[in-house]
Amino acid sequence: MVLTKKWDIGLIDTLPEYMKFIFKALLDIYREAEEELAKERRSYGISYAKQTMQELIMLYFTEAKWLYKGYIPSFDEYKSVALRSIGFLPVAVASFVDLGDFIATKDNFECILKNAKSVKATQTIVRFMDDIAGYKFEQKRGHIPSAVECYKNQHGVSEEEAVKELLLEVADSWKDINEELLNPTTASLPTLQRVLYFARSGHFIYDDGHDRYTHSLMMKRQVALLLTEPLAI
Repeated sequence: MVLTKKWDIGLIDTLPEYMKFIFKALLDIYREAEEELAKERRSYGISYAKQTMQELIMLYFTEAKWLYKGYIPSFDEYKSVALRSIGFLPVAVASFVDLGDFIATKDNFECILKNAKSVKATQTIVRFMDDIAGYKFEQKRGHIPSAVECYKNQHGVSEEEAVKELLLEVADSWKDINEELLNPTTASLPTLQRVLYFARSGHFIYDDGHDRYTHSLMMKRQVALLLTEPLAI
């Protein structure tokens, strides 16, 4: 974890062989992007991208320790890690980096990192929809407890009741996103709209209790409709 925090290629030999290629490729991507953006005096976005990636790796490390120790966190503790480990922030920040001066501003990056209401709502939607769709499959292959199991254990309810409560939180999160879109005071509207797109994508991927991310063939029809089949007029 020291390696991740220092972001230093000179420490690569401290990694196991299977990690060295990944770590070098990751650093190369950020270095090349930083060099390109420096030409436009917008390389500051890369520091935000690195920061969110470092945080994600540390969150993964926490989850790995849970799995290794067989630890079952409380629902509240689970949320403090798993809402962020869904990976929304690194993807969102990376997608903003090259969107020009109107979106890739320091103020917008800071807003995203400070967990604007719509950011937390998106993390909640995607994480809970993911967990509801995939928790039974994940437990068969060995995985940390999901939101379903953590909620069930903390509140002493059945799986069905836990799922129902999580879906209520998802519904409330959509209200938070809509509220912020109608009154965009924390970030620019174009920035919040892009957060909305991530929430929509996550909701679609895990809708109706189907994990279309893990079982991607489920999305084959939708991809065909979008890219290859003409619209009926």
